[in-house]
Amino acid sequence: TVFFAGEGHTAHSTKIEALNETKTILSLYENFCNTVLALPVISGIKSEIERFAGADETYTIEAMMQNGWALQAGTSHFLGQNFSKAFDVKFKDENGIEQNVWATSWGVSTRLLGATIMVHSDDDGLILPPKIAPIQIVIIPIISKTNQEINEKIFQHIEKIDKLLSDSDFRVKVDKRTHLSVGQKFYEWERKGVPIRLEIGEKEVNSGH
Repeated sequence: TVFFAGEGHTAHSTKIEALNETKTILSLYENFCNTVLALPVISGIKSEIERFAGADETYTIEAMMQNGWALQAGTSHFLGQNFSKAFDVKFKDENGIEQNVWATSWGVSTRLLGATIMVHSDDDGLILPPKIAPIQIVIIPIISKTNQEINEKIFQHIEKIDKLLSDSDFRVKVDKRTHLSVGQKFYEWERKGVPIRLEIGEKEVNSGH
């Protein structure tokens, strides 16, 4: 099993610098979850029992899953001088005197990806937040089995919409595959988490939409 994590460690000359860094990182995590992952989180401080071993304080963001359980989505630890004293990590201050550093440690992991999937999916499929979706809009042609002329108009109409959306920096995919039914295409793109699906057929062409 491969477990990916984004982790950081910093060392500071003062307690207040380290504490501010700890809180700043937590704020960045919270903002990323809210604005990019569309994942509401609650920030706070872990209890003494849940605190990271060796830390003075552990700050956390907790995401609520659909079953009502809270999932730890990211943490930022204020380590104080505990580890610098244990491992003799020092610096010389402005007076040339050796001092132990004040340290922080913080990170998120693939657990955050799991949280995003759990929040934005159900038994019918997944709806990825638009900012992280590789394909934001999929266009499904609803073609005629007998009228090739209307099919040509449908694809001409789709090309215009595709260009309009792509020129507006949307990530668009036109599903032109002919060996799959419309229902099979719906099923596939729902499972892949594309947030917006456009179905374009004769009715849309005639209405000009």
